[in-house]
Amino acid sequence: MFKSSIGRAAGPAVLTLVLAGAAACGPTSPGSSQVGAAPAAATVADPAPTAAGGSPAAAAPPAGSTPRAKAGTPATGRPTPGGAAVTAAPAGDRQAAIGSPGKDGGAVAAATRDLQLTAYNPAGGTAVLSAAGAPAPAGTAPATAPPSAAASAAAPPTGSAAASPGAVPTAAAAAVQPGQLIASPPTAAAPQGALVAVTGVRPGTGDTLALTTRPATLAELLGGTEADGNVPVDPRGITVTPLVKDLRATAGLSGDGVRADASGTLEVNVKAPVPLPDGATLDASGSLQLHPTVHFAYHGAAAGSPRTASIGFDLGAHARWKVTGDAARSTGAAPVRVPFAKLQASPVLTVAGLPVVVNLGLTCYLEVGADGQVHLEAEQDATGTWAVRADYTGGKGWTPVTSAETKVTPVHLRLNGKAGVRSALGAEISVGLYDTVGVETTVAPYLRAQADGSLVADSSGNPPQVRGSWSLVGGVDLNGSLLAHLKVFGTPVIEGKLPLPPFHREWPLLAGSATLPAPQHS
Repeated sequence: MFKSSIGRAAGPAVLTLVLAGAAACGPTSPGSSQVGAAPAAATVADPAPTAAGGSPAAAAPPAGSTPRAKAGTPATGRPTPGGAAVTAAPAGDRQAAIGSPGKDGGAVAAATRDLQLTAYNPAGGTAVLSAAGAPAPAGTAPATAPPSAAASAAAPPTGSAAASPGAVPTAAAAAVQPGQLIASPPTAAAPQGALVAVTGVRPGTGDTLALTTRPATLAELLGGTEADGNVPVDPRGITVTPLVKDLRATAGLSGDGVRADASGTLEVNVKAPVPLPDGATLDASGSLQLHPTVHFAYHGAAAGSPRTASIGFDLGAHARWKVTGDAARSTGAAPVRVPFAKLQASPVLTVAGLPVVVNLGLTCYLEVGADGQVHLEAEQDATGTWAVRADYTGGKGWTPVTSAETKVTPVHLRLNGKAGVRSALGAEISVGLYDTVGVETTVAPYLRAQADGSLVADSSGNPPQVRGSWSLVGGVDLNGSLLAHLKVFGTPVIEGKLPLPPFHREWPLLAGSATLPAPQHS
């Protein structure tokens, strides 16, 4: 009975992995074989000396077990004939696209690409442009500086001379005029990119131009452009910030790892205690593999806003986690959640020759809830594709779309007591454009067990050992909201948050009741 139940749960997961997206290559469990290029260490922000910055070349997952995002279909349906392609921008490009809006509602014609943003204060609307590759001007305020400091850095001191002719090219300086737009990929001054309209230009200190700006919209930048597409996120561009002591991150690329749109998988491994209300802890560990792809679509501006638009992501994921220990009493109404890693990426898309910056953020967490006294040893596996998208249609507004194709399989389970236990390894996800969050969501695949007695089960095919009554289900929860910041598309502002349609699904894995035979006396 147990063998067939596990087979029914695991089979569709394997099929999903085989059919989904391009091949990815990330490390999995020991003993896997190597596929494609050797993994490279992901970018890890290390708050403590004990957090490792990446493991050496590790084994890649066997075919059929790698998480994949869905195959690349246009975010808003069929491709538009003759539309602009949506591709990944060349890695490391920091040059800003600067130009005037196109004639007859066309996209901005980027006439200047040899300058980059070296200071930017969104609150004050001030910015500094320098020749590409030149160091930031002395005294430049960071992007997070208070408005007064950034304004002082961007504005030249009284009586300052014009920029010297050799550093900021004369033609480029003359080309930057009020009314033009600047689309900047991520730089040190604007780590998540910037999209602004120039309202004033002055010679800056040294070899720079000091600007005053206002926020711009994609409708101003792209005009009547027709574009849609899905672009994989290069795992080497994902920054991992450990939130617990023992965490390791490894990035594996498929293919030759040279292309700007290189596909791959990021794996994050964690070992962390889960604190319980009675002062005890559960030992928990987990491994989460991610294969993200971003959606972007934009279809022709009309009266300052697009006819249709879309922003979102597909996140192929494979999670495996283990929880062991004793819960002496209930964890309360809310389960115990332990965030263990924060992931951030700002992939740059090229649309009609212009940079469009997508901001993707994830906070990964372990979660455990119990409603009684129980000894727990649970190891489980989840595989699926989580998709979240916000679609805009002129005259109708924004519509949220969600799906969470997920399979959860118990690898090993031992319960002893009278309690219900739910354990999950999930992610809080945000996606937006140019440092403006547009969609927030939480995805949590979980395993839930209810026992009054004892249960031992695993995926080896052996029959479960049971005493009393028990049930075991897999499930996934997905919820979130759209935010007002989607106004960057040039669309009507959402008032507050627009909730995403909740997604909740459970499926039985094992259920029944039994009494073990009494021991025979000689």
